[in-house]
Amino acid sequence: MKCIDAIEGTIKYIISEFHQIYIEEGLDDTEYIRNIKAIIDGIDMFIQNNKEIVSEAKMLKQVLYSFSKELWLANLEKSYTENVTSHDEDKGYYDYYFDYIYNHGVYPQ
Repeated sequence: MKCIDAIEGTIKYIISEFHQIYIEEGLDDTEYIRNIKAIIDGIDMFIQNNKEIVSEAKMLKQVLYSFSKELWLANLEKSYTENVTSHDEDKGYYDYYFDYIYNHGVYPQ
């Protein structure tokens, strides 16, 4: 197993466990997304400071970001009710919503 695979697998496990806590505890979306960013930024800083471990740091960061976003969106989809009429429009909004909070740390205004 390559080192990047071990790091990716470990962080995905941590993100999954944190996501489960988010669901069980009913954490706020902003809290959850900011904490996910902190996890991803933390591993990115570690990788940047130890470039001999992984040469594909940007790719790893993107993979972890996509993984955490898809986990969050999948949970959102699961909790949808039949009252939602335009799911595709909502998905576009929630993509934006996640990205905005991830990049700005606050709810979109």
